[in-house]
Amino acid sequence: MNRRTELKYLFLIIVVFIAACIETDIYLPAFPDMMQWFSASEGAIQSLLTWNFVGICAAGPFYGPISDAFGRKKPLMVALTMFLVGSVITLFAQTLDQMLIGRILQGVGSGGCFTLGTAIMFDAFQKEKAIAATNNLNTIIPLIMAAAPIAGGYLNHAFGFRSNFLAIGIFVLISFVICLLFFDETLPKEKRTSFRAKAVLQDFKLAFSCLAFWQITLMMSLTFAAYIAFLSGTSVLFVVQFGMSKALFPFVQSALLGGWVAGSLILNRFVAKWGIAKVKKVGTLFCLAGGLGSVAAGLLLPRNPYFITFGMMVYAFGANWLMGLYFPEGMELLPKIKGITASLMTSARLLIAALVVGLSSSFYNGTVYPLAVVILASIVIIIPLLLSYERRATKEAA
Repeated sequence: MNRRTELKYLFLIIVVFIAACIETDIYLPAFPDMMQWFSASEGAIQSLLTWNFVGICAAGPFYGPISDAFGRKKPLMVALTMFLVGSVITLFAQTLDQMLIGRILQGVGSGGCFTLGTAIMFDAFQKEKAIAATNNLNTIIPLIMAAAPIAGGYLNHAFGFRSNFLAIGIFVLISFVICLLFFDETLPKEKRTSFRAKAVLQDFKLAFSCLAFWQITLMMSLTFAAYIAFLSGTSVLFVVQFGMSKALFPFVQSALLGGWVAGSLILNRFVAKWGIAKVKKVGTLFCLAGGLGSVAAGLLLPRNPYFITFGMMVYAFGANWLMGLYFPEGMELLPKIKGITASLMTSARLLIAALVVGLSSSFYNGTVYPLAVVILASIVIIIPLLLSYERRATKEAA
């Protein structure tokens, strides 16, 4: 594959991911205004994020085997269609229930973007190039995500919260048109599997029985869940309880994504200098130090949002290194069923995130303590998973 073709696929993958990535971040600054407009509690508004993730998780496992049998493009266009319909519903929703339906449909469509975008990437790029493509995405996508809350905060302040959902709909429509006109199928017919229920169940059984795959998946899921729970929880906590201005909060969100972007920008350089094994260890230390630092700041300075946020910036830096290296490694464990592994990774990550966010919001009491418990509990599980996986991988290599 020449450089021009690689850039084309990278651009198309970004197009597939972009709407799915911003749909969670762009409207978070609008949570306080949505609470007022819908006369809803903090937990009810946060449920829009939780149920969006549930929609992604419910649909994700279906996209994988369907795309393995029928190719990537047709299922992708179906997913983008549902994403667009959900975006229209959220734009005109007059009740919280209507908004919830729209968010679930957005999740069902977004799940296709995540799952199929991942499968397309590993169709187009193999092994070392897949790692490089992942790192490129980990640089570009967070930059877009970092801009999303700033743009969302401005749109909400200038035009109201519905302007955020209008922006999501416009991005989905652009993605739909570009994929319809310019996306070439990446899974040739000779590599497709027949869509038979028995064969699909056997493939799922193979994936579910792979311990190493689930160690990586659970580690990445919990790493992501702690981050998204913090991001979701602080959108109400910092503004409503701590009195942070709605104009300032989007920059705090962007600072969190800035930690992720900083890690992504230098990951390739340090992999070349130190090797993958050492970068994994250093990334784990950053995650550990940042997470525990944020917990300590929350306990010692419970009403100071800046020290807590700084700890999570360090955590995000380390999380980028871990996920940037373990994600391609997990996808290559079962190379013949990449559609299924992509769907399971995506669904598990977002299902666990939805459960963690829901649990955190159910214990919301106007303080930072529930978030601190979530972060600490995630770290307590993540570290043993990493150690167990690496010991097992070392023994198998030997």
